[in-house]
Amino acid sequence: MAKTQTAGGNGQVTRVAFYTRISTDEDHQKYSLGAQSERLEAFCKAQYGDDWKLHKLYRDTESGTHMNRPGLEEMLYDVGARAFDTLLVFRVDRLSRKVRELAQMVDELTKNGVALKSITEPFDTANAAGKMMLQMLGVFAEFEHATIVERTKVGMEKKAKGGNFVGGNVPYGFLLDPEKGLITNEDEALIVRKMFQMYTFGKEGSSAICKQLNEAGNRNRNGRKWGRRVVLHMLRNPVYVGKIRWREVLYEGHHDPLVSEIIFEKAQEVLQERHEESKGRQFHNGDERLLTGIIKCAKCKSHMFGGGGYKNGIRIPYYVCSKRFNDHDCEQDYVRAELLETAIIEDVKNMFRDEQFMARIWEEANKRLGAEKPDLAKEIARIEGQMAKTQGAIDRYFEAFEAGTLKAELCNEKVRNLRTRLEELEGEKRGLDARRERLELPAIDREMLASIMGNFEKVMAEGPNPKKRLIA
Repeated sequence: MAKTQTAGGNGQVTRVAFYTRISTDEDHQKYSLGAQSERLEAFCKAQYGDDWKLHKLYRDTESGTHMNRPGLEEMLYDVGARAFDTLLVFRVDRLSRKVRELAQMVDELTKNGVALKSITEPFDTANAAGKMMLQMLGVFAEFEHATIVERTKVGMEKKAKGGNFVGGNVPYGFLLDPEKGLITNEDEALIVRKMFQMYTFGKEGSSAICKQLNEAGNRNRNGRKWGRRVVLHMLRNPVYVGKIRWREVLYEGHHDPLVSEIIFEKAQEVLQERHEESKGRQFHNGDERLLTGIIKCAKCKSHMFGGGGYKNGIRIPYYVCSKRFNDHDCEQDYVRAELLETAIIEDVKNMFRDEQFMARIWEEANKRLGAEKPDLAKEIARIEGQMAKTQGAIDRYFEAFEAGTLKAELCNEKVRNLRTRLEELEGEKRGLDARRERLELPAIDREMLASIMGNFEKVMAEGPNPKKRLIA
């Protein structure tokens, strides 16, 4: 394994990883991903000469305010595998803009023997002063981000108070002019006015409006069929009556309204009335239905969820295709819940009763579990090797102390760190051992099948749907 090059340089190859990040597209970045990687490469050539090797270039195009970044996650995984010696960044805020997260990453890097370097900021995490400098840089990065966010919010609020569009997706029915702001898109405005008229005067619901628009060949801006959620959002949007909404506060806008105040207020009244009516008429609680999230529509393969309505005062539960419900883009009929659930449960019972079928399932499950064993054995062997190395290092420190070549304070510190690492490795090994024990199902027999069948039928007969879903 290649070793990290010392400060004096000894010709040994340093394995370097680059991490680069931008928040949005490269065209509007001061330092694009390409520019960052070029600067990092130039730094390595100047610092190490030919005595370095690029392990990998990790890159993200996301905000530095969160850790859920693919490139970052892959890099931290490789850190745990000790795949490289030095992590190089253009600035530490490329890693994170939060002090706590930055400190956690530095601890992880240090624990795995990886040095962190920034080509534009002077610090060395190998000593206390360097760690303090890094934390200060993290504080400044977090402060800078908070300042940018606050200034952006103030700017957006100022624009809203001035009656200007604050940004985001341009509402359907309008175009965005760089100088004038929102201007009417006459073709789209006709559809908007038609929606409001149908909803307020024609008394059509959002589903009926979608159906009529789609059958007439009208499509939304993305070329897709109209969906009820989009229509309901538009009916509630005050931009169509000439207002700008910012943080639930309405301001008078400079743009022309597409509908009158009277029609807009009438639409809000109808929306409220239908909302009140729906409370007693419908339910859409997916947890109440056994197969929600499991079954898919036979026609469009979208998920189906539980719903229901009342007929002659009796509640009728059913399953509905999500694509039909949301986008009116599927013709799958509603499916009666009790009929479908009863048929599914009966099929499962029949499978349990078929001993030959269950034997094949059991055999296949054991095959798949057994396929994991070689990799798991290698991982356990690797952990055991690291444990032996760590214990050997502890023994050597004690020998040096007993020989008088190592001071007690330094010995205690080194041994304490190594024992912490040893405990971590032991914990990993215990987890792997437990997993290995679970990689083999017990031999199947009639008694076991009868027991499983008995428990299944009991839960299906007596348990609530949330419990039934756990074994469905």
